[in-house]
Amino acid sequence: TSIDTSSTSDDDSIIIQQGLDEATILTYPKLLYSEAKLHKGFADTSGCSICLADYVDANMLRQLPDCGHLFHPACIDPWLRLHPTCPICRNSPVPTPLATPFAVVVH
Repeated sequence: TSIDTSSTSDDDSIIIQQGLDEATILTYPKLLYSEAKLHKGFADTSGCSICLADYVDANMLRQLPDCGHLFHPACIDPWLRLHPTCPICRNSPVPTPLATPFAVVVH
């Protein structure tokens, strides 16, 4: 969670940025790396861009909706709790429930 106290107008709003909730993160699909390699577009994906470890066939990976990027769940889950975007392309994984705000404005 981060707090942005900058203001571009005369109000004193504070924007608190949030990541995704656990229930939302757990809805994102998991698949084995051996399965991911069979799909077109994943053949070039050889390692986790967060921990930089190479994937092995037995690795379970989490796939982000929308962009489809793959990560170890132990790497991407903590990231998504703090940031509602993919660490590679910065796309926001969809669908995101309305109950999970990307930002809360506090007056």
